[in-house]
Amino acid sequence: MPANVKRSENLEKHLTKEERQARQAAEAEILPDRVAKLKMPRSLNKDPAAKRYWKSILARMEGLAILDDLDGEMLAVYCSSLSRRDSLNALCHSLVEEMEAALTSAERLDLTNKLDSLMAKLQGQEKTLLSFADKLGMTPEARVRLARKRAEQVEQAPDDDLYGD
Repeated sequence: MPANVKRSENLEKHLTKEERQARQAAEAEILPDRVAKLKMPRSLNKDPAAKRYWKSILARMEGLAILDDLDGEMLAVYCSSLSRRDSLNALCHSLVEEMEAALTSAERLDLTNKLDSLMAKLQGQEKTLLSFADKLGMTPEARVRLARKRAEQVEQAPDDDLYGD
């Protein structure tokens, strides 16, 4: 498993002055002035919860240059997944309430089995959400990884690959 990515001020590695400046410049580029103009896909029109998530995420990411026009569909899938997670969570809560009201142990056992399978689906949904969040740059580690990648690109001289070294 790869090591966690750190911000430049938390690095213990000794960098040259140029490497450190390139890394800090790349980290600063994550917060530029330009804003991506993402259009909400039509697939979210039928799901009001996913639509709310779309608007909320874009509002919170205002000013970040992490997403561009090509990420719109992936963000839409992420918002739909958040909506599905909410639905599964609501269903879990209703099953727990039914379990509390159940009179016989057979009813409780049946509801417990349903709740267990639903919880497994909910955990799978949450793992998927974390994966999407990481790919979209919505986790701190993903943003730092992006900055490190940009810094490495800046560090390379334009003629470094001239001789295939």
